[in-house]
Amino acid sequence: MEYRINHVHIRAADPHATAAWYEKHFNARIVSEREVMPRTITIGMEMGGACRLNVSSKPPGSSDERPVAELNRLGLEHFGFDVEDIEAEMERLTAAGIRTVLPITETPTGSKLSYIEGPDDVLIELVQPAA
Repeated sequence: MEYRINHVHIRAADPHATAAWYEKHFNARIVSEREVMPRTITIGMEMGGACRLNVSSKPPGSSDERPVAELNRLGLEHFGFDVEDIEAEMERLTAAGIRTVLPITETPTGSKLSYIEGPDDVLIELVQPAA
């Protein structure tokens, strides 16, 4: 059997604000909002590819503990977006007040990457593939 990633799922203190952030900065499009688990909402978003982004509210009674957006942490460390012009994207995101975790770095294969902090302490990688 062949597998593919269906979605990336984020828990957010304010899922509407988080969804709006992805709409504003990454042209995401909200395609659904529904109660999946009792007393929580899940906002489904298209991100320009087959993999969706789901943003859900915190279930009642769950922990308020949050990870820090940093490289090399255990568990899900980050997810990434392909970009055509990483310099322009980083300039745009920096001007919007978004924290850079790792400045633009060129890999030995010629691709360029950078990391930013998204809402809810999510680490996001931007990747400009090698030409």
